[in-house]
Amino acid sequence: MKHRLPILPAILLGMAGAVAVGIFLARHRHHAPTVSPPEPTTVRASGIAPSNRENLVPAPRAGEIIAHAARQLASHETVSAKINLHSEVFGESLTAVGQYLQGPAESRRVRLELKLKLGEKVCSLQQVSDGNALWSRQNTLAQTRLGRVDLQRVLAAMQQSGFRAGVDVLAIGGLPMLLDSLNRSFEFQSMRSERLGVIPTYVVLGVWKPAALAQLMADEQKPPGSEPSAEPLPVPEYLPNQIEIFVGRDDLFPYQVDYLRASNPGTHHNSDRLLAKMKFVDVHFDTSIDPAQFVHPASDGVPIDDTEAFLKRVLPR
Repeated sequence: MKHRLPILPAILLGMAGAVAVGIFLARHRHHAPTVSPPEPTTVRASGIAPSNRENLVPAPRAGEIIAHAARQLASHETVSAKINLHSEVFGESLTAVGQYLQGPAESRRVRLELKLKLGEKVCSLQQVSDGNALWSRQNTLAQTRLGRVDLQRVLAAMQQSGFRAGVDVLAIGGLPMLLDSLNRSFEFQSMRSERLGVIPTYVVLGVWKPAALAQLMADEQKPPGSEPSAEPLPVPEYLPNQIEIFVGRDDLFPYQVDYLRASNPGTHHNSDRLLAKMKFVDVHFDTSIDPAQFVHPASDGVPIDDTEAFLKRVLPR
């Protein structure tokens, strides 16, 4: 079965995506309507949690933390960080390490570099958005491939039709657009305070929004052109049914995103199965980044036009 993944597309890397998450995401896709994020609101962790959520703080507006984090990220002139990805899906253990660079939000300049390890094999991926085109260079044991996506065409189509939430948006809009994408797909219901190493964070827990899950399952369950199933099928084991985002309490940066398979979605338990993790370390804001970092990768060959393929992944059917 050919799997598609809804969130972190294989972008992450995808492109492969990405590995780990990338790969995880790369194999699935998720659809969701375009919605404007709510105005930022200060949300505080306070109150007494229900007995079945003893380690969670009720936060009906927890999703606003994610919207606020997206706005905060977009306000920086630059963001740089090291990125670590890991996933355990389809019987494969995937790991990737690399670097993430983000220019001013309006510039749409993003650079993502990853080295992916599949067993004993090592592949690399570069995705560079220069504001006009998205360039993707993949190096595998078999070949080196350079692809190009016309960003202006993609953005115009997305403006008109909306877009599917997923990791593909990371390559064209960076982390701010990725967070917005997650907000489209998940209902962030509660949060708890926790330290990620030495960093104090809010761990915001979300479950699928019913409409987003219905669209995802409709795409997973039936071949094109067939009648919809009368009874919804169970969510496949390879898909997450819960997400947790570790947001820095001081800077609202999403230091870690966990895709989980929970026995009781909507609650946090140590026994929840981790399907994929995306983690950022050595994060810096508003430091100088050489503009050459946002120039497309050098190649002796002619780039392949990947615009149509990209549009098919991100536009609603």
